[in-house]
Amino acid sequence: MTDFLNALKTDLSDRRLLPVVALVAVALLAAVAYVVIGGGSSSSTPASTVAPVTASVPGSKLAISQASTEKPVAETTEGTSAQHGGVARDPFVALPSPATKTTTTAAPATGTGSTPSSGTTTTSKETTPSKSTKPAKPKTVYHVAVLFGAIPLGTDPQTAVLTPYENLKLLTPLPSAKLPLIVYRGVIAGGHSATFTVVGEVILRGAASCLPNASQCEAIDLKPGQSEQLEVLPTTGGAPVLYELKLVTIASSKAKTGSVKSLLGGVSKAGREVLRSAGLVAIPYLHYSSRMGVLAFASHHASAARAHGARRFDSSR
Repeated sequence: MTDFLNALKTDLSDRRLLPVVALVAVALLAAVAYVVIGGGSSSSTPASTVAPVTASVPGSKLAISQASTEKPVAETTEGTSAQHGGVARDPFVALPSPATKTTTTAAPATGTGSTPSSGTTTTSKETTPSKSTKPAKPKTVYHVAVLFGAIPLGTDPQTAVLTPYENLKLLTPLPSAKLPLIVYRGVIAGGHSATFTVVGEVILRGAASCLPNASQCEAIDLKPGQSEQLEVLPTTGGAPVLYELKLVTIASSKAKTGSVKSLLGGVSKAGREVLRSAGLVAIPYLHYSSRMGVLAFASHHASAARAHGARRFDSSR
């Protein structure tokens, strides 16, 4: 052993091997320096503060971790038995992003002697004051009272006994649905007069205004205190029969929207059917306004004339 070491020492001390020995010594020093410098720098590198994202592969227990650092991260050891039997994952599909936690900062409760306990969230709701709704304005309702009836021959119209109709219902046929001569349509806006549609074959005499004109009197308009006579020629022959319509009063009252129909007494179905069968549903130059039972003139006002004309009756109606 001593002879071997002496021979090795002799060979190394040979001048021809000195460059090789120097080169090996430099390489050893460089390796030691690299290990010392590299190990110190790697140990001083701070760990990343970003939490890793863990995604599980469907159908297996293998969990894959994704960290924000560029160093490779090993798979967890708990999925070792299923690493070769799991479902393949598409490397081009992005891993799910980490869930974001939402924290709610509770506002401290105010007040004397009250301290909010830790971990208690106080929610305050802002109350918006409700707008005060104004009550609906009452509508004006008109009540019409008339006298109507036949005047026997030789009787003075001033002393004739007529049938009173208080609070006349809309579309009421007079004197009856079986013998309709006129149909009550409503009050002109403002309550100055009331309108009646002429249905039967009559000759009109009186103070009423005729619509649309005296020669085509489809409706008559009366003011309180005025009267109109209707002479009827019976279809079976005989003497003519004289009827009189007198408008006594037009009274007004205030009512809510829901009680307007009840105060007016509703609408006569019989009168509606009479107008429909006669084709006289529309009123010349007049239309119903938003208030039930009130009529308003259309854009083209009819020229009112005294009703002295006669209206021919079509027996086919």
